Amino acid sequence: MKEILIINLTRMGDLLQTTPLMAGLKEMHHGSRITLLVNSAFTEICRGIPLFDDLIVFDMMEYRRRLVEKKHSLVENYRFLEDLISHINSREYDLTINITHSPVSAILTSFIRTREIRGFTIDSEGHRVIKHPWMRYFFNVIPNRIYNPFHIVDMYLKIGGVRPEINGLLYAAQDDDKKRASLMLETKGIREGNMLIGFHLGASKGEKTWPVTSYAELADMITGYYGATILLFGSAGETDLAEEFEMHAISKPVNYVGKTNIGELASLVQKCRLFISNDTGPLHIATSAGTKVIDISTANVHFMETGPYGEGHYVLQADLPCVPCGFDVQCNNRICKSLIKPEHVFAVVKEALEGGGKLSLSDSSAWKDVQVYRAHFRDDGYLGFKPLVRHPLRKEILYRILYRGVWNMDPAPLNGNTRRLYENICREISDYGQASDLNEMMLSIRDEMNTMANLVRLSEEGAKYIRLIAEETAKDDMNIDNIKDLWSHVGPIESEIDLIGHTHPCFRPLILIYLYEKEALEGHDLRILSEASCTIYADLMTRSKNMLEMMKTIVPMLEDISQGNTIEMTAQ
Repeated sequence: MKEILIINLTRMGDLLQTTPLMAGLKEMHHGSRITLLVNSAFTEICRGIPLFDDLIVFDMMEYRRRLVEKKHSLVENYRFLEDLISHINSREYDLTINITHSPVSAILTSFIRTREIRGFTIDSEGHRVIKHPWMRYFFNVIPNRIYNPFHIVDMYLKIGGVRPEINGLLYAAQDDDKKRASLMLETKGIREGNMLIGFHLGASKGEKTWPVTSYAELADMITGYYGATILLFGSAGETDLAEEFEMHAISKPVNYVGKTNIGELASLVQKCRLFISNDTGPLHIATSAGTKVIDISTANVHFMETGPYGEGHYVLQADLPCVPCGFDVQCNNRICKSLIKPEHVFAVVKEALEGGGKLSLSDSSAWKDVQVYRAHFRDDGYLGFKPLVRHPLRKEILYRILYRGVWNMDPAPLNGNTRRLYENICREISDYGQASDLNEMMLSIRDEMNTMANLVRLSEEGAKYIRLIAEETAKDDMNIDNIKDLWSHVGPIESEIDLIGHTHPCFRPLILIYLYEKEALEGHDLRILSEASCTIYADLMTRSKNMLEMMKTIVPMLEDISQGNTIEMTAQ
C-alpha cells in the first residue's frame, strides 16, 4: 500500500486524535505516503503533526459562504468543488479513510480515485454508505453513547486495522515556537524549577465549561498549598473568561489567553506539571506534550470517547443518570457543573502530584455525586477509565462492560470459553459498589435475557431464509416465485428485530450495526446481495449469542454480590 488519503474536516482535537492512526499506518505499510485533507480552519495544528507527507486544505467556510450567497451560481459552486477534487485526484490512492460524518465529506469521498474506501461515502445512486465494520460502529456511537466503551482514538485504530508501537497522541512544536515560549516565561520572571499549572477556561461550546468562579477558587487553593504559578490559556475569543477569572482569583495568574499560537501553546503546556481543562483541543495538545491532564467533563461531553488519551490522566464527572446528556438536550439546570466543587478538583490535583491512591476530603460523603476516573491502557491495549470512587453499579455501566467483550470479538463466537472474559468482567465490576436496587437490576436482566434469546432466534431464522434465497439464486434455473415466497418470511423477522431495538435501548447498538450493514449493501446482483446478507445475519446471530452467554454468566455473579459474597476470579 503506497498512497493513503485521510479525510478529517472536523476539529483540532480530532486531528490530534488521528495521529496514532497515521503512526500505525506508517508502521504497517513501510514506504507509504499519507495525504491529509483538512478544513482550512485547522491548518495551523498540522505544522506540529509529523506523520503526513502531503496536506490538502479545503476552505469549508468559503464553501458554506458560497452556498448561502445568491451571487454564486450552482455551476460556479460545482467548479469550486471540482478544483478541489482535481487537486485530490492528482494521484490515485490505495486506501481512503474518511472519518468525517458530514454529507460534504461523503460526496467528496465518492469522487476520489481510490481502490478502497473506509468511512462515509455515497453510492452511484446518491444513497449513504458507511464502509468498514468499525466505521459503522463509529456511526452507532452517537445514538448509543452510554453503552460505548471505546475511545475515539481506538475506534480510529480499529478502522485502520493498526496498532502503533507508541501509545499516545503525537505533536511536535517547532524550534522557533519553543524558543519564543521560553522567552515568554522569562519575561514574566518564571525560571526553571518553578511549579506551573495550566488552566484552560473555555470550550467550543459554553455548556461544556466549568464555572470560571470555580476555576478561580481552585487556583487559590493550588497557589496557597503549592506556591505554584497558574498559566491561563485560550483563544482570542476567550479573553472575557480570563478577565472574569482575574476578577475573582486572589492569586495572580500569567495570562496567555489569545497571546499564543498553537506551537507556543504546546511548548508552554509542556513545561506545566498539570493541565486542568474542560473538553478542548488544548487538552489533547497537553496529552501529546506529555503533561498530565485533569479533565472536567460536563454537559454532553462523553469522556469515554473524547477524554484525555494516555496513561495516568484524570477525569471528573458528576455521577448522575442524566450525565452525559444528549446533544439535542436543552437543560435548564446543569447541576453536573455545580456538583463538581473546587475541593473535588483540588483533591485530584494532590493525587496527581503526590500519588498515594486515595482521594481525601474531610467528609467522605462529599464524593456522593461526583466520580473520578484515571485513564489507563488495558490488557487489550486500548484505553480504559478506571473509577476511583466506589459508586453503585448502574445497569447501563454493566452493559457497557459487556459490550467491550462483544465488540472485541469481531465477531468470533465464544464457544463456551468464558474464563478470561469472566475475569475481566469481575475486575471491572469490582471497581463499583453494590447497587441499591441490585435485585431489581437482576430481574430486569433476566427479562432482557429472554429478549436476547428471542433476538438470537430471529437472527437464526433470518439467516436460514436468506441462505435459502442465496442457494436459489446460485441455480441456473433460478425460481423467482420461490425467492419471493422465501422473502415473504424475512420481512416480519426484520420488523421484529427492529422493534427490539426500539423497545430495548440496551440492545440498540447490536441492531443499529445490523441496520447499517444492510444499508451498506451495494449493487443489483441478487446472488451477491443475498450472500452478503447471509454474513450480516450471521454476525448479528453470533454477537447476540455472545451477549446472551455473557448475560447468563453475570447473573450468578450479581446474586453473589447481593448476598455479600466475594466475587471469585474463576469461570462460572
